[in-house]
Amino acid sequence: MSGTPLPPSANSEVERLRSIVALRFPVYETRITPRSVVYLVHADPATLEAKFDDLRRELWEKYYVPQIRHEGGEYAIEVVRRLSANPWGYAFNLALLVLTIASTVAAGGFLWLAYRGGATLASSDFVNGGIYFAAPLMAILGLHELAHFLVARHHHVAASLPFFIPVPPPYLLFGTFGAFISLREPIPSRKVLLDIGASGPLAGFAVAIPVTLAGMLLSVHSPALSVANCGPTVLGFSYGNLEFGTSLIWAALGLFVPTSAFVNMNPLALAGWVGILVTAINLLPAGQLDGGHVFRALFGDRARYVSYIAVALLFGLGFLYEGWWIFAVLILFLGVRHPPPLNDISPLDARRWLVGALAVGILVSGFVVVPIALPPGSFAVHEGTTAIPGAPPPGFAVASNVTMTIENHDVVARGYSFSSQITQVVTNVSGRITPLNGSALTRYEANSTWVVYLPDGQVLTFPASASFTLGSGSFVSLASGASAPVTIGYLNPQDGAVTFGLSVTELCAPPGIGPVSVSYTVG
Repeated sequence: MSGTPLPPSANSEVERLRSIVALRFPVYETRITPRSVVYLVHADPATLEAKFDDLRRELWEKYYVPQIRHEGGEYAIEVVRRLSANPWGYAFNLALLVLTIASTVAAGGFLWLAYRGGATLASSDFVNGGIYFAAPLMAILGLHELAHFLVARHHHVAASLPFFIPVPPPYLLFGTFGAFISLREPIPSRKVLLDIGASGPLAGFAVAIPVTLAGMLLSVHSPALSVANCGPTVLGFSYGNLEFGTSLIWAALGLFVPTSAFVNMNPLALAGWVGILVTAINLLPAGQLDGGHVFRALFGDRARYVSYIAVALLFGLGFLYEGWWIFAVLILFLGVRHPPPLNDISPLDARRWLVGALAVGILVSGFVVVPIALPPGSFAVHEGTTAIPGAPPPGFAVASNVTMTIENHDVVARGYSFSSQITQVVTNVSGRITPLNGSALTRYEANSTWVVYLPDGQVLTFPASASFTLGSGSFVSLASGASAPVTIGYLNPQDGAVTFGLSVTELCAPPGIGPVSVSYTVG
């Protein structure tokens, strides 16, 4: 423990402090160091906690901080001057709160626009986004920090009001990095450390669960969006087709409201999902996170090994989700090892061990290895059969049907459009096989007719064209893991062997997913 040096020739001050300590603990030896005074005392374990807390509160008012240790069979109380604090004014907290409300409302507006399937932002999007996303998310985060604040005040530990962290979307999808409070004095004991550390996650989790359930119920009755709806894009970031990881608690809540019945994820459900994830991340057993407080209270100095393991795991998980690297570096920057409370001697009671176990349960059940991802968008196209009727329809010399099968390998439903283009025509002129070129090829292509049979029963005809492309309202819609055949008929009144390519394009494809082509020869 460190502090400012004691004043020189401070014998009277040392004696005054000794008398204050001796009121609670008999002092039998005094040791003076350049920065502190150490009093060796007699202590009764049954009354140690209450007496030390009383001593701490009195010395704090006199600008001193005591710490009690039990080493080598002796109890030692070290007293140092406390550092002067220059806390931010309440105006700074208020400004951050206003900015975070604005950033989460903006994020909610974009999410609501994607939810309703719109293309242009309207004022109603920000109103609904504020109601269904920003307000519940801020309630979860606010009550989390308020619980920390109230419990700290209950234990007579000075604490700041919450500092909310705004992040304008789309730099962070949800508009905030959360919030924190600043403790203005050291934690008195392991019991207080656990109470303060666990109170926030428990409060936030208690709000996130009903918010999530309500959002799940609304998601069942959400508007169904076409697979051709790609969602809004803001500064290059798409709010459509995002895949959110499933935690154990989310899966458990899905037993009451089956997620398989979701038509479209309501932003209220997303606010609950974020609340659960933020709570779990805060409970990671490392450094100054809430989980660092809880594990330090439960396991004492041995918790540092858990912190090292947690940071190492985050670095490993970063290969699956890069965001964990940011958290790992942040924890390293703030410090992996948690400082001890002033009283690291008094043990926890059974009730607090149960609270600690509950906090660990929330960590395990709420954590998601890959929180957010773009679906891979993978699909395949297989060439099928080429069917030649026994006799072409009247007026046509070439009439063939080709079949291709489209397979959706993605984890979400996808839509597929396709186009065709003639690449070569070969005719038999007086027994000679001759490829057509120039105007002859153009005249042949102009006589082409395409007939497309879609899986949903649509039949589309494209006459007098060397190529065709499906319009925006016509596409093949496939559920995750599904496949469907598509038949394309080619007709031409002139005889010849026609080679054409079919190019299949995935709608709303993620970066890196291009069209897949197959080639056929008919005639």
